[in-house]
Order: sequence, then structure tokens, then C-alpha cells
Amino acid sequence: MKKRWKRCMALIMAAVMATAVVGCGSGDNKDSGTQGASNEDVTLTFWSWLPTNDQSEEMINEFEKENPNIHIDYTRTEQDDFFEKLQVAMASGTGPDLYGMTTGSMMNQYAKFSVDMKETADQYWSGWEDKINSNAVDQCTTEDGTMAGMPLLVAGMTTLMYNKTLMDECGIDKVPTTYDELKDAAAKAKAKGYVCVAAGAADDWINSDWFIQASNEFENGAVYEAEAGKRKWTDQCFVDTMNAWKKMFTDGIFEDGALGVSTYPDARDQYFFARKAVFFMTGSWHLGPTSSSSSEIQGTEIGNKGDVIGMEPFPGVSDSGEQLGTSGVDVMVSMNKDCKNKEAAMKFIQFLADGDGQQYWVNYLQGAPVSNDISYTGTVDGELQQQSIDDVNKYVSNAAGSRKLSNSEIETALQVAMQNVAAGADPLKELQNVQKTADAQ
Repeated sequence: MKKRWKRCMALIMAAVMATAVVGCGSGDNKDSGTQGASNEDVTLTFWSWLPTNDQSEEMINEFEKENPNIHIDYTRTEQDDFFEKLQVAMASGTGPDLYGMTTGSMMNQYAKFSVDMKETADQYWSGWEDKINSNAVDQCTTEDGTMAGMPLLVAGMTTLMYNKTLMDECGIDKVPTTYDELKDAAAKAKAKGYVCVAAGAADDWINSDWFIQASNEFENGAVYEAEAGKRKWTDQCFVDTMNAWKKMFTDGIFEDGALGVSTYPDARDQYFFARKAVFFMTGSWHLGPTSSSSSEIQGTEIGNKGDVIGMEPFPGVSDSGEQLGTSGVDVMVSMNKDCKNKEAAMKFIQFLADGDGQQYWVNYLQGAPVSNDISYTGTVDGELQQQSIDDVNKYVSNAAGSRKLSNSEIETALQVAMQNVAAGADPLKELQNVQKTADAQ
């Protein structure tokens, strides 16, 4: 099972930016297999957290230029707030035509509102299955065989974005690879008045992503066995993982008040981009700032200072020091069953998954492509950009498993437990509550 996962992930990541010199994808979707839509003007509503505000205007303008009769009314919301907003809208029958989605528990929760993407793509996008990575498609498919959405990007957890300029100022010789090295870096950063790791621990999604990733370092694969009911959530490997999480707060690794800080925009903008933190906890989708010309850092403190930015895997937190990542589809797009313009909607989905939108994201270093015909064609101008791309690519290619759980109730219980442990609760007692949730199913 594990070997098969690694082979699948290697196939996905092989097309990513590893060479970052020559790309085979042109992003030209004019010759696609999508059937021609009506010439009548159509407006599609689209809600998501991706594309970002920096990306959306250029991407949507390009699509509308290629498809002048289709207009995209895009609303962007940060990920945690997004699902609260979507839940209310879908329950009341006022949801958008298209909406961003994650795999795992959220996909299963919202699949009842979505068209079967396979059936819809078969109707409006001839040959799509030859275009889109099959393993990514599998991750967007529920247990009953419904394809809940089209995959858009692949990414892995957990990584550290780092400011090499501040590391040098603090006397941190290398990016930490073990917890002891991370703790030492925290002491050196604090002595110079900096936060060590900016973390958005107010976000449940990144907390549970971290737990799943880190737990594999204590016992590879145990977290997936526990979700399947074959292990207890109170087993020692999970207690050790929860204690490692607690130390991020008690040892001063994360900023004070991290439980009240969101990943985006707070931890990123108010700490890392503002030059107040040496490191930033994120995932492989955030390689963009390793490029010195990245629009994301233009006008920020780190951009104005010309700081050198890189990315490496998060330090191993088990005694072995092993660094094991997780990976999977980072974002997919679902289509509302009530969408009245499915053919036009599929044109936009194709643009995002296999056209110029996909090429834009890949060149932006937002994640690895799901299109079999697209790879990185951008420039490499950051001092640490190529090294970061290579190291993160290797980390994600050798992922231990999926970064998401499929069981929403267990995932929620785990997220609550992590919040409580970070606030000072006993790790074992909190894991007992997770086990109670599992036993009740």
C-alpha cells in the first residue's frame, strides 16, 4: 500500500517544477475537446480561496478573453471562513455555480450538492481522462464512486518557508531538520527579537494537516489505521505526536498567541512578510516567494529588503529525526447540481485544470500540476529557488500518505483536541475524547 502510494505520488510530482528550465505544456486550450457552448452571454458564480486576489484578475481576464460570452463572478474567501459561508449557501439553495473544495471529509460532506464530475466531463469535455492525472482523480472520488470535483493542484505538508537573511543575522547556521535544532533556532531568533515560526494555529485545517503529517514520523501509517478503526487514538504514537504539538507552544517555537492567528493572511503577512519571523509554517503550494520577482512579496518588508527566501521540509519531531511528508490534491473545483450552464462551467473547469489557468498556477509555483501536458515553464531567479523546488519536490514525492482524513467527525474531534492541547489540556485525555468519537460511529 505504502509503496503504491509513493509510486503514485512520484508520478504526480514528476511533472512539477523539478527541472524548472524547460516545460512541455503550452497551456493552449483552444484545441480542446470541449463541445462548443452557446453564443449567449453567461455569467457563472465561482467561490473559492484559490485563486488568490493576486492571481484571480489575470486568470479570469485571460479566460474571458478566450471565451467572450462567458463571465466569471468570483468571490474569494479565506479557507476556514469559506466553508462556513458555503455551508449556509448550499443549505439554503443559494450556492454558487462552481466552488473550491478539498479532498477528505469536506469533499464527502458536500458531494451531495455536486454533479458527478465524471459524468459531466464525459458529456462536455471529450478526452479529459487522458489529460488529468488518474491518481488525483481517484482522490476526488467518494467511496460510492461519485467524482465530487475536478482536481486542480497537488501539494504536500508540512514545510517551512525561511528567511535566509534573518537566519544569518540570528546566527542560525542551517534550516533545522530535527526538533532539537528547531528549539535552538527559536532561542537564537528570540535573542534577536524575532519569532521563530509564524504559525496560524487558529486554522483547524493546518493543525490537523500537521498532526497527520507528524504522526507518520512517530509510526508510519498508524493514523490511517486509526481512522479505519484498526488502531486506538490513545496509542503511544498519537500521544507522542500530541506532546510534540504541545511543545510548539510551551517551548516558544510558535509566536505568542498563535491560537488566535490565522495562516492567511495573518501569520504570512503580519509576521513572515513583515520580517518579524524567521520561519513560516505552510505547505508546498507556497513556493512562489522563493522567486525574487514573485508578485506576492513585492511591497512587503522582505521584498523591500531584498531578503533571500527558501523552503524546506518541516523538521522531524520524533526522536528518529525522520522527515516524512504527506501529500494529496490541494484544491479541486466542484459544480453545483443546480448550475444552469454546465457546458460553460466545464469550459472554465478545463481552463483551470488543463489550460492557461493551470499553466499560470504551475508557473506561479502554487502547486504541482494535475494536467499530464503541463509543467513548469517559468524562470528561476531566486538564490534558493531551485534548491527549494528540488528539496520540496523530493519530500512530497516520498510522502507517507494522504494529508487529509476522510472521516469528518474524527477530523473535527482531532482539531478540537489540538486546540485544547495547545491551550494547556492533557494530550492523553484529549485523545480519549477523539477515541470516544470514533467508538460512537
